[in-house]
Amino acid sequence: MKIKKSFCLIVAIFLLGACSDDLMNSIPLIEINPGFSNPGFNDANLISLNESETYAVSYNRVYGISRELTMAITVDQESLNSYNQENGTNYKLLPAEYYSMPESVTFDEKSKNANFDIILYSKKIYEANGTVEASSEYVLPLKATTNETKGVDVKESENMLLVHVNMQPSSISVPTPGQPSNLYFAKDSETKEAFSITGSLNFNGINPEALSLVVDTQAPLLNTGEYTLLPEANYTFGEATDSQAGYIEIGGEINAIGLSEENTYILPCRLQSSNADYVIKQEEPMYYVINISELNVSILDGSETEAVSVASSLTTLNGYINVTANTIVSSDLTTNFNYDPSLIDAFNTSTGQDFQTLPEGSVSIPGGKIGEGTKLTTMPYSIDLSGLELNSSVHYLVPLVLSQDDLEMGTISGSQVIYLDVTKSLVGTYNLNVIQNDRTRNIGNTIWNASDCQRAGDAAWDAAIAQAQYGFGGDGDWYAVLFSVTDEDMPGKENCKKIEIYSFLELIESTGGSNNVTENKSYFNTVTGEVYIDCFVYESWFDASYKETYSFTLQ
Repeated sequence: MKIKKSFCLIVAIFLLGACSDDLMNSIPLIEINPGFSNPGFNDANLISLNESETYAVSYNRVYGISRELTMAITVDQESLNSYNQENGTNYKLLPAEYYSMPESVTFDEKSKNANFDIILYSKKIYEANGTVEASSEYVLPLKATTNETKGVDVKESENMLLVHVNMQPSSISVPTPGQPSNLYFAKDSETKEAFSITGSLNFNGINPEALSLVVDTQAPLLNTGEYTLLPEANYTFGEATDSQAGYIEIGGEINAIGLSEENTYILPCRLQSSNADYVIKQEEPMYYVINISELNVSILDGSETEAVSVASSLTTLNGYINVTANTIVSSDLTTNFNYDPSLIDAFNTSTGQDFQTLPEGSVSIPGGKIGEGTKLTTMPYSIDLSGLELNSSVHYLVPLVLSQDDLEMGTISGSQVIYLDVTKSLVGTYNLNVIQNDRTRNIGNTIWNASDCQRAGDAAWDAAIAQAQYGFGGDGDWYAVLFSVTDEDMPGKENCKKIEIYSFLELIESTGGSNNVTENKSYFNTVTGEVYIDCFVYESWFDASYKETYSFTLQ
């Protein structure tokens, strides 16, 4: 028994000694591996006339982030010599007065990055060398080193960075459209039309006085023989302005005095600079084609076969018609419209539609004019809808005819009439105010015709859609609120009509569903156009009622 005890004691002592040897050995450190994210040769793009550019250097590590480490950043001429020798180049060392940078960077404990910036003095480099090419002969060779050797693995190839000064000229870029700009002038007109050309800058501090416009007498389009060069007396160029950060604008005026309608004139313009430091990038001239013709007046959106849809839920529909001339007019030009309901039957016959006629006296459109020195006017009109029921399925046609007899000069081009398709309807996009939304649905701000409901095709939903006038969606239009405006006044709400609800996201009991709407206080305000939804929604699958209140107001 004593022998066994002694043997066990000896084994225990032996094992303890072995363990103590392991505990005396230190845990190996994971070596820190710093390195530039893009080591080797890299371009730093500089603009010649900018005072300075910042070149951001990304310096990181993957391992050993539990410790702090400081790295010295030094200029290493030898690495530049080696690069030149290996690549057959002759880059020069960038002098110290042309840049600034930190002498060292530190990885903080648990940080993977020690990024830093190099400030390169672009303008100073450019002015000292005189050209973009000479300025681009410099390289700043950087080497990252550390005095710490234990637990740090600094690979030379990953800690060498050659920053090349890639100098770019200070330029002004002028984009040119694929087609010339056409200007139209009435014969013998003395009006002037302005034009402008915009150039984008890649530098700061431009002197606009150094820029001007010139006529490109060798322009390709001019040499086709199709055009006549616009005489000097018919154009003037203005001065350039620094219109906003990053852009320059310069323009002029064109007139047609003394020009013949037998010719088509062209003005090809190029931007030029008296400052050799500014490079103009313009692939082709900016063309302006000057057409001499008779004065034409057009109704924008006018058509003999199509009507323009307009709608309102209010008692009065106010809108406008745009009338334009093909050139700036030299004197006021009268533009009067006449309402002509006699055209409705013919329009219905030719288009196969069934537009109704508004009550007599419903349409008002005062006279107007295209003012001297302009070529566009906005003609307001007003249509009385007070005698109409709110019903988006009934459409009224309003033919408005531009009077040729009232024009002091020129002729009407295109349709002489614009047809308005008028409905008294709630359909449209509104300002939505969600006052209470216990059901937490995303209610849409567009009211549409009930017939447009996405749930069409289901028998129960089709029945509800047939009863309703309008709808709006919650979480998309699939979950729809279908409703109609009744003729019944809303108690306590002046000029307001009750709203009847047929579905609230899903069908309610009265339309074949299992949900219900209670305490319905919803209404439509006939004066302001507000649609106010206010009710409790009982949902059978939750066996609970939710308060829902939304206000739709006209935009």
